[in-house]
Amino acid sequence: MVQVGQIRAVYWPGDERLATSLAEYADGTHDWPGLPHVPPFPLTLLVTRSASRFDSLTRGRLPAWTGAAAFPRSHTIVLRVTGNPFATLQHEMAHLVLGRIAPYAPLWFAEGYAVCAAHGWDMLDALSLNWRLLRGRAPGFHELDHQLRAGEGSARAAYGLAAAAVLYLQRLGGDRGLAPLLDRLKENRDFDQAVRTVYLVSLDELERDWHRDLRRRYGWLLLGTSVTLLWGMTGLVVGLVWWRRRRTDRVRRAALDEGWEIGPETDANA
Repeated sequence: MVQVGQIRAVYWPGDERLATSLAEYADGTHDWPGLPHVPPFPLTLLVTRSASRFDSLTRGRLPAWTGAAAFPRSHTIVLRVTGNPFATLQHEMAHLVLGRIAPYAPLWFAEGYAVCAAHGWDMLDALSLNWRLLRGRAPGFHELDHQLRAGEGSARAAYGLAAAAVLYLQRLGGDRGLAPLLDRLKENRDFDQAVRTVYLVSLDELERDWHRDLRRRYGWLLLGTSVTLLWGMTGLVVGLVWWRRRRTDRVRRAALDEGWEIGPETDANA
């Protein structure tokens, strides 16, 4: 075990240096969307590389593909070292920070907030979201909660959608971003009521407006597909007209060569 400031990191042989670096990172200053001046807070960090140990530490309550877990009541993060452990730690710390302010926030908001706080949204996510929209309508908030608890494929897509929803709320807040909503959630645990107070719409209306924003902001692949389809159909029609014209011209030339008389063409639209 190593203690860095208010962070206690527990590690297994071979990971002392990594655990120390992670503890130093956790004890530093971080920017949390809508929450200025959040001081460092005590937490316990369990660092492991073993999937079986991670499963044991989390009591088998998480999907096999999960790489970390945050437990707000005990201020504990269990982190399995995969990918970028510092980004993963930032994501889980965001859960602890939000849990202290809005413990009853819906899952889609909590996960979307954590993705945004860890800067986990990029152009690849935007592209993935475009493909998701191309395949069908975006899920509603309740459906999104279910997808976040589903298998790895559905959950990963749902994380992108949750982040897009939180980014939409951030834009609605203007210069203050998420601050008005989070300030309200400190006083009122009812997320729906907080949304009504801050944005002057119900949660259902917010969902509708968010879907419209998704189509406008991330639906460029749909537009591109529509344009491609339009030009493809136009090309097909032009090609058929050209082929028919060539065929008619061949018949005319053959007829003239043999001394036939060909009458005027009939109108294709008659």
